[in-house]
Amino acid sequence: MFATLRRLGGKKLRVPALVVAALIASSCTLVGQGDLHVANDLSGLGRDNTTMHAYAPGPGDVWPPAGYVNLHVNGDDFGHPPAFGMNGFLYLVRTDLNCPESEGAPEAFSLSDVTIVGVVTVTNGSVNQFVTMQDTPASRQARWALIEIFELAGYPGAHLIHRCGTVTWSSGAALVDACTLRTSLEGQAVATGRSFALDANNKWQFCYGGAAAGSNEKFLFRTTNGGASWTLISRTTLGSPPAEAGVGALPNGNGVSALSFVDANNGWLGLSSPGQNLFRSTDGGHNWTQVPVAGLAPGVPVLSITFSDGMRGSFSTGTGTWTTSNGGTTWVAAP
Repeated sequence: MFATLRRLGGKKLRVPALVVAALIASSCTLVGQGDLHVANDLSGLGRDNTTMHAYAPGPGDVWPPAGYVNLHVNGDDFGHPPAFGMNGFLYLVRTDLNCPESEGAPEAFSLSDVTIVGVVTVTNGSVNQFVTMQDTPASRQARWALIEIFELAGYPGAHLIHRCGTVTWSSGAALVDACTLRTSLEGQAVATGRSFALDANNKWQFCYGGAAAGSNEKFLFRTTNGGASWTLISRTTLGSPPAEAGVGALPNGNGVSALSFVDANNGWLGLSSPGQNLFRSTDGGHNWTQVPVAGLAPGVPVLSITFSDGMRGSFSTGTGTWTTSNGGTTWVAAP
């Protein structure tokens, strides 16, 4: 028997289910569990045995990666009356809405009501699968459900709820929302901006404050442990904030439209305005230097930046694309 470890949009890894279960039980940390018992398969008879358990990595674990949790969903008797040997797929979703209050009614969620976490396979009416999810405070929602992929016949936009329930999360392996660590110069909460993940441990997060002198107040945080803790590494200087040791200066332009790191030290930043809007960092994002590019007019937003390796990369604007084959030393406009 095999279990499929699946990350939505990523590769599948097929591993013997007993081996996976043993690894999960012996080394990972249980951080969430709940019963998805509300059976809304139109029968009113669904078995109350569907469960979900969430496991975070323990010390020394290689799976799931730091900053992720494995969600194990198990249950059976999925299907439609009079048969409950369904073969197909369901969405595993999280939501802020309540589960159906009674079994047996064709209640449904729209996709705007939920966040899709993964796709699970139903074989002969049973589900026994792991789904890998990035572990953030927002992802640890209380309500979880299994819903049909296809819309409910006669109800456009509605997806039938097969199972639904409440998951209780522990405080273990708690992650920190970087944008709760600072307030703006005006003392207001800051908003989440663009982010970039080099891998499961190394991530950068922009946060926006109030508009000082007509431009966004920006904070750039970095984590090296998957989000368990964050360090402010640079910020804008508009409004003359007090100097802080180890905190570099961000360009005082408008919003960040692109962010990319080639490795832990070399990063690229695109702004939406007002001048030359391509910047680079060679110290992990603490300090940034403007990069003039031939043919790139001032004020043109840099919309995306990608690198296939340390030497070859490109950035795009609304007017064209530029490429480099020497790590960004020079850029050439694409024909």
